[in-house]
Amino acid sequence: MAESNATQVILTDDGLKIIKAQSTADTAASQAGNADSAALIAQSTANAAKSVADSNYNYANSEIAVQSNATAKAQSTADNAFSQATTAIDNGKVTSQAVTDLKDGSELTIADLENGLATKVANSDYASYKVQTASQIAQKVDNGTFSAYQTTTADLIAQKVATSDFSAYQATTAKEISSKVESSDFKTYQTQTADMIASKVSKKDANNVNLIPYSSHFTTPLTGWTLMDWGATDRKLLVTTHNFYQNGTGALLYLNTAQNGTAAAGSNRFPLSPNTTYTFQFKAFASSNVVGANVYLLTRTYGSTNDYDIVHGLFTNLVTSPSHIDQYTVTFTTGANDNEGYIRVDNIGSNNSASSGLFFTELKLELGGVATPYVYGGQDSMISQMSDDINLRVTKDGLIDQINIQAGNTLISSSGQLTLAADTIYFDTKKPVIIPSANITGTLNGKTIHGGNVINDVNNTAKFYPTTISSDGHIYTTGFNSADAMQTDLSTGSLTTKYRATNTTSSNNQYEAYDATIQADQIVLLAGHTNGKDMSFSQSLTGGNQDGYVLISPLDGLTLHGDTQQITFNGTSDDVTPKGIIITPYGNINPNGTQNIWYVGNGPTMKTASFGIDGSGANNIQFNRSLDIGNFNINTYHTITSSDNGPIHFNRANGSSVDIFAATVNYTSLVKSSLLSVKKDVKKADTAYWAQLVNSIDLATYQYKTDDNTSHLRLSSIVDDVNVTKQWQLPDVFISRDENGKLSGVDDSVLLNATLATVQEQQKQIDQLNGHNMELEARLNKLEAKLNG
Repeated sequence: MAESNATQVILTDDGLKIIKAQSTADTAASQAGNADSAALIAQSTANAAKSVADSNYNYANSEIAVQSNATAKAQSTADNAFSQATTAIDNGKVTSQAVTDLKDGSELTIADLENGLATKVANSDYASYKVQTASQIAQKVDNGTFSAYQTTTADLIAQKVATSDFSAYQATTAKEISSKVESSDFKTYQTQTADMIASKVSKKDANNVNLIPYSSHFTTPLTGWTLMDWGATDRKLLVTTHNFYQNGTGALLYLNTAQNGTAAAGSNRFPLSPNTTYTFQFKAFASSNVVGANVYLLTRTYGSTNDYDIVHGLFTNLVTSPSHIDQYTVTFTTGANDNEGYIRVDNIGSNNSASSGLFFTELKLELGGVATPYVYGGQDSMISQMSDDINLRVTKDGLIDQINIQAGNTLISSSGQLTLAADTIYFDTKKPVIIPSANITGTLNGKTIHGGNVINDVNNTAKFYPTTISSDGHIYTTGFNSADAMQTDLSTGSLTTKYRATNTTSSNNQYEAYDATIQADQIVLLAGHTNGKDMSFSQSLTGGNQDGYVLISPLDGLTLHGDTQQITFNGTSDDVTPKGIIITPYGNINPNGTQNIWYVGNGPTMKTASFGIDGSGANNIQFNRSLDIGNFNINTYHTITSSDNGPIHFNRANGSSVDIFAATVNYTSLVKSSLLSVKKDVKKADTAYWAQLVNSIDLATYQYKTDDNTSHLRLSSIVDDVNVTKQWQLPDVFISRDENGKLSGVDDSVLLNATLATVQEQQKQIDQLNGHNMELEARLNKLEAKLNG
């Protein structure tokens, strides 16, 4: 059975294996007559080799790319044949120019392969041959039988062909091949072989890369999947196991709710190619009361900040089995703006208000329209190699992807996507791994990441990097210059920026320092100093190191503390110099710059109250609306009102009544407090004395200098505050003085009561006169009676 051309070739994106397989197939086709054993090859003639090679192409059409143990046997035989032919070529036994070109490293590109291999076997023929051949091999040769064949064949070869004989056969075969296979024939075989490979193997057969990260092997805490924050209020996303999947040993994701509402989970985002065909598959089952399941691919374009822009409904209202796990597959094409996306899986809800669960795992999204076996995200299990002793040369112009290995250097280059996938990927290096640009879709656990090199500054004694991401969740950025050092620390729920001066003029070695922290419930601004240089940003600005602080909190408002902590308003853009107010740490309002007043109101033309705050005191306090002070109201209509109808008192600070100065006073009643309980040294007044004083007063008519011709004539006593020798008599007891002893006017209260004493004194005199008159009248009556009698 001739198998020399049954070479397994599966293409990957880098194209290297196809070129390697082409070289092997071309060489084997032109040199191997029968690959069943090395002995038969050595004994065949060149003509027989050519004839068998032709028939082998037909056989290869049905067996190429069939993965089985029988293929390994054909591979081994082809390797032996190739080794013999190569030896012959190296010994000068084959002179064909085509062979020589291949030996020396001709430029054979992917285009050469694809153009030539397309005519040998059609895709439809290959699909039929592949199924038939796989079935036949499975029926004819099992693993046990093949092992027996392998042992027997090895024994036969050892018996039939001695080393010396094989050397002779080798030389003879090389000569025969050289004479029987012309360069033109080889070119034909080369084209046929290329056509066969192109028809048997295409990119979709080898593309098994899974774009979805964390698509199985789920762990707790869960990575790569998020429970959506909407839908059923009792929604849950858990990692669990079930006997339906890997006999209860494999992890599943479990979406649970007892409500008639959605419980949804989303994967991490992954890149997509627009206008490209993809195939999605996943495994799932659910409890019998699950209404159904939805699976969406939610995509967006580059630069979009939306959660998603486009919805691809991969499965909608899918009812999965409650008794076993099934695999579901769908093929679709992305749109022109689909650049990245994520998978969302929905448990639509419970149909009976009892707990319902959707179980799913092994999600896979891959390029192409064919579903290939599941692999964990990023893996590619379809790469197959030829034997490792084949030397393949590809020139740069014919190179699509490459793996170059030299002493001390290894290059892996891809024009598309290069994926490394495993449970653990370990970079074993003494020096840092350099990645110019990277998108990490999963997690990076337990590591500290530095951006750039250690900052080159004399003050960087702590060896800070420009940026550091620590494993405890902090992100630090640090900078130094000639005047100061600054560091920002971003951690969970907090952003802190620290300033540290690098120079000081302080005699006690204190350096200026500031800290600012933004937290969820407050903003903290600290001002202070450090004792010595704090280039590690470790000294706290509290206690004795604190000079002041400002706190802004939604709970406590704004808090100021310190000698310089104040709120300053500097005016508008039209103010060349600062103009406004300053609110001090005590809450007082001071003028800033040329500001003279501070007002409260609806605007400059509708002031409620205006307060003069200038240093000269030239600006008054003015209220433009009624003023209520307790039960006391002062309105804008010249009225002072007692709001509760009670009396209005004017008192001194000690509680006693205060003097009131006014012009005309209109009143309905005048009451003087004359309670005995508040008086002392009470004695009966000498009315004659007070009457005498009243009678000594000089009365005058007059007008005030401010009166006009409409003012009425006034009458009163005169307080002579002009002449040293008083020209107007007014006893001093009737004169009122202010707190400084200065004459202020007539004390009408004393004068009124002195007038009352005068009236009383006059009444006494009237009574005496009335008595005397009555006595005279009696005498007169007696006299008249005598005269008449």
